[in-house]
Amino acid sequence: MIHKKIKNIVLFVMVVVCVYLSSYVWLQLPDFISSADTEDNVPDDIIVADIWEVVRPIKNIIKYKENYTVTYTDKFDMWGKTVHIINDAFQNYDKSSVTESAAFPKEYLKFDFSTNIPSEIFTGHMQLENAEINKAVKNIKNVIVDLENTKSLYFYDGINTVKIEGDNIDTSELLDIIKNFDFESETKYSFDQKIGDETVQVPVPLEISAMNPVFVQSELDVFDTYRINEIAKDYFKNNYDYVRKSVEVSGNLVYTYRTEKVLKINEEGLLDFYDAVFDPNSVTDQYESFAAAVNFTEEFLGFPKDVYLSNLESIQHEGNYGYRYTFSYKILERPILFSKVRENTALQIDVVGNKVVSYKRFIRNIDDSQMDKMNKTQILPAVEVISRNLDTGESVTAEGTVSEIKPIKIEMIKDINNIYLGYFDLARISKEQMLRVVWVIETNNKSYIFNATTGALIEEW
Repeated sequence: MIHKKIKNIVLFVMVVVCVYLSSYVWLQLPDFISSADTEDNVPDDIIVADIWEVVRPIKNIIKYKENYTVTYTDKFDMWGKTVHIINDAFQNYDKSSVTESAAFPKEYLKFDFSTNIPSEIFTGHMQLENAEINKAVKNIKNVIVDLENTKSLYFYDGINTVKIEGDNIDTSELLDIIKNFDFESETKYSFDQKIGDETVQVPVPLEISAMNPVFVQSELDVFDTYRINEIAKDYFKNNYDYVRKSVEVSGNLVYTYRTEKVLKINEEGLLDFYDAVFDPNSVTDQYESFAAAVNFTEEFLGFPKDVYLSNLESIQHEGNYGYRYTFSYKILERPILFSKVRENTALQIDVVGNKVVSYKRFIRNIDDSQMDKMNKTQILPAVEVISRNLDTGESVTAEGTVSEIKPIKIEMIKDINNIYLGYFDLARISKEQMLRVVWVIETNNKSYIFNATTGALIEEW
C-alpha cells in the first residue's frame, strides 16, 4: 500500500514537472515569434543611415561670372556643406527675412533634385517643428546658393522661389570653393543654340566623347545559391526555418513564408519581395514613412554607391494609404536610365504606416574583369542628334519613297528644357550585360532617349 502511494506521488510530481516545462515553452514562444518583428523594425523617427547620402541632387549647376557648367560629382562635398547651411536657415527661420516669388540670383550654385522633395523630410530629420517652414517651402526641387550674397539661400519647387535671408546664413565657404573651381576641366556649354529658325532655351553640352559601351554585372546572381540563401536568411530572420524554397521553370528562386511573405530573385538579378503583414492603423507622416524605407534598406543589403532619391508618390495598398520611394544611381558619374519596356527601377520601396510592404531592387555594377574592353569613343554632338531626328514635314523624298518618321518637330525645339548624357540599361535579358551611352532630350511633355553614337531613337517616355 505504501509502495503504491509512493508511485502515485512520483507520478504526480512528474506530471506537474511536465506541465510546468510545457507551459514554460509555450509562454516563451510568443517572444520567439515576435523577435523577428522586433529585429525588422527600427524606431520610426530615427534614421540609421546618413539621409543626405540618399536625399541628394542628381547634378550641380554652377554659373559664376563668365563661367557655366554642370557637374554630376561632388568632390568638394558642396552638398554636405549646404545641408548645414539649410539647417541653420531653418533653425533660425523666424528671425530671417523670407521672400516668396523671389527673383533668381544672377550668379549661383544650384543643386538640382530629380524630383520634388517634401520639405517635411528635411525638417523631420532636422527635428524641427515649424509649420511656417513647411507652408512656405512645401517642396524642394532646387536649392540655390547666391554667389553674390552669402547671407541668403533660395528654394525652388518648380513654380515658385522662396528666398531666406539672415545673419545666421553663411555661404562664404561655398563661394570660396567656386572661386577656385577648375572650370576648364569641366564640360563646356553653348548658349542660344539655334536649330533651324528656333533657339534652344537651355545651355547645350558640347561633349563629343564618352565611355561606350560599359560592361556591367547584376548585383545578384541567381546561381550563387549560397549568397541568395544568406540574403533570404537575413530577410526572414527567425522564421527562415519555416520558409518553403522553390525554383520556377524560368529559373527564378522563390522563398515563401506561409502566405505572408514572398521573396523572389529572378534570373536577371531582380530582387522582389512582398510582405502582407502590416498594421493598417499605424499612420505615419511623410518623414516617418521615409525613415522606415531608409532604415530597412540600410539594414537589408544597404544602398548602392551614388544613389539618390529619384521619385516619391502616394499609393494605395489593399485599401490603405502609403508612399512609394524610388531610388536611382549614377555610374561613371552619369545617371542610369532603365528601359520602360520592363519597367525596371534600381530600387523601389512601398511603405504603409511604418512597414515596408514591397521592395524591388535591380542594381548593376561595372564589370571590373572587362575594363580593358571599355574605352572612350566619339559620340555625336547633341545638336546633331536633334537635327537628325527633326521632322521637317517632308514625308516623301525626291525619289518618291516615304522617309523615316522623325520624333522631334520644329516647334518642339523651344520646349526643350534639359539635355544631358546618361547610360541606358535595356535590362531585358540576363545576357544583356552592357550599358549604352545616350543623349537624353527632355521637353515639357516627353523625354527622348537617343543612341549617342548613332543618333537613333531608342525610346520615348
